[in-house]
Amino acid sequence: MTTRSRGFVGRLLSVALTLAVVSTAPVFARSEGSDATTKAPKSRSFGLRHPLPFRYGERLTYDVKFSRFPISANVGELTFVVGAANGSDEHIKFEVNAVSRGALASLFGVKINDTFTTLADRNDLFIYSSIKVLHENDVRSFEEALFDRNAAMVRFNVRNPAAPSDVGTSIEQPTRPWVQDVVSALYFARTRKLKNAGREVRFPISDRGQTYDVGVALIGKEKIEVEGRKYDTLRVDARIFGGRFVRRDGELHIWFTDDSKRIPVKAVMKSPKGTATFVLTSVVEGDREITETKKRQSAIEVDE
Repeated sequence: MTTRSRGFVGRLLSVALTLAVVSTAPVFARSEGSDATTKAPKSRSFGLRHPLPFRYGERLTYDVKFSRFPISANVGELTFVVGAANGSDEHIKFEVNAVSRGALASLFGVKINDTFTTLADRNDLFIYSSIKVLHENDVRSFEEALFDRNAAMVRFNVRNPAAPSDVGTSIEQPTRPWVQDVVSALYFARTRKLKNAGREVRFPISDRGQTYDVGVALIGKEKIEVEGRKYDTLRVDARIFGGRFVRRDGELHIWFTDDSKRIPVKAVMKSPKGTATFVLTSVVEGDREITETKKRQSAIEVDE
């Protein structure tokens, strides 16, 4: 696997395991931290309605399928887990594990076992840390981003965990007073009402020390069947392509249950490299509500 494809896996794995692996060209848009020509507006915290739509202990598992003529095969599995942070009642821990399966190893010779861990504020989901432990074929990498909310800065470090003496490479960049990452963005989207078709909820995400503006917008309501089960869903357009987060053209649509839980039951990502389809195969809904730890002083921001 090339360094470029490995980097793409790390940055889009939560939404596109397969396309990340087969992509080899540089695809990421210019960010706020990389002399972008247009400075993005500063962001403020979004208000969240508690209890949150997901609970502590929630576990969602997805099969990942890749198709590009003449290939169509299962290639991986993603597991999303919501947990409590050790030693803190103020935070939520989001963890994603990505494992290659079947054709990804047999056809492409790619073996992946990556873990993404995000520590977020329980009240508004601001992220305090974002850690990626990447193990792809013989390449290992540890990436850590730490966020200073008051200073609106992020410090990013990448190193080789197989070399204990390697201190790695670090950068420090300005970001936003409130920001998400590629994992927490999915959970943040679940907190939005998304009741007006075409109206975008725009928010910043940070990845590898850089900041990008992305968005989600309702396409419409649909009845779909996934793994033999029927769902009433909201079909949502995740606006990450066309220079937002990914430079190339493409589309990512996610189907959330049309209820208070907003569980993503299916996602389809299309690009010139092919189509990745994610289907929900297992749900553990969790056993403890996530409530506020303090009352907000300002009203919930109107964003949809």
